[in-house]
Amino acid sequence: MNDVFIYVDSSYTKGVGKYDGQGEGWYIEVDAKEAESLVRFLKKYKLRSKLEARLVEEAELGVWSVWEKESKKEGWTKHGLASVKSEEANIGDIALSDRRAPGMGRRLILPTGKKPEIELDETSEDSYTIRRYLKGVPEGQDELLKEASLPQESNIDFMGGIDYRKGCYVGQELTIRTHHTGVVRKRIVPIMLYPSSSAEPASLKYDPSSISLDSSKLPCGTNFGRVGKKGRSAGKWLKGVGNIGLGLCRLEIMTDVVIQEESVGYKAGDEFKLEWEIDGEGEKCVKAKAFVPSWHLRTGRGGLDKS
Repeated sequence: MNDVFIYVDSSYTKGVGKYDGQGEGWYIEVDAKEAESLVRFLKKYKLRSKLEARLVEEAELGVWSVWEKESKKEGWTKHGLASVKSEEANIGDIALSDRRAPGMGRRLILPTGKKPEIELDETSEDSYTIRRYLKGVPEGQDELLKEASLPQESNIDFMGGIDYRKGCYVGQELTIRTHHTGVVRKRIVPIMLYPSSSAEPASLKYDPSSISLDSSKLPCGTNFGRVGKKGRSAGKWLKGVGNIGLGLCRLEIMTDVVIQEESVGYKAGDEFKLEWEIDGEGEKCVKAKAFVPSWHLRTGRGGLDKS
């Protein structure tokens, strides 16, 4: 239904919260467009549980993402969300590590109008989004389609969003079966757009000067096709900024990842394209190259391995 972050509210654990130390409190960060529906869902299914839920207004609190400079080494961390003690983080009372991918940094909740008191430069939300796309991290209902996205195809297994010991949830059987068979044929990965007249890029790079490659005009769900060949769709475009974005791609067609030994798909030199129409401007076409993030390529995780 939703991709969320769950923060421990330290005021409850210290015994000064609404329940005077008799309970626990959490903040759930969710796509703003889905916040009201999630609150209604929680209220509907709490049954007799001593649970209260309400929507936090934008005028009350704000969410920040904090990351260090790329010059520092990015370490591989154990997946799963864990609360960060404010004494250690020194950036707010409510914080956690963003462990969806290496180097994603930390997230914190502060009163609206208050900024993190740390020695880092403030940047725009676009910078955060571009950085997230380069790492191949999908977020929100525009990229993780509600009640339609399969967890493993959306990398939620890699990002610590699945507990394989928990039962009784919608889609559990398919999720568990996919986990044990180890066959995930499609994944959300970073996509780089480039002009039809240009050579295929060797590395993933955001180019702010690529004004002609405005991926924001690309309709979500546009199919990837092979250049010079016909056949089934190789995947679907999701969302982007400038010349980069995310796509749900058939790995063996668009990348050199091998799912099963006997399968034959991608060949060096294969190129892919996106074609769509804009009212008043006619048909548009750009080439697209998929890049598999290094943090995906870990043998035994979802069947992914490098050829």
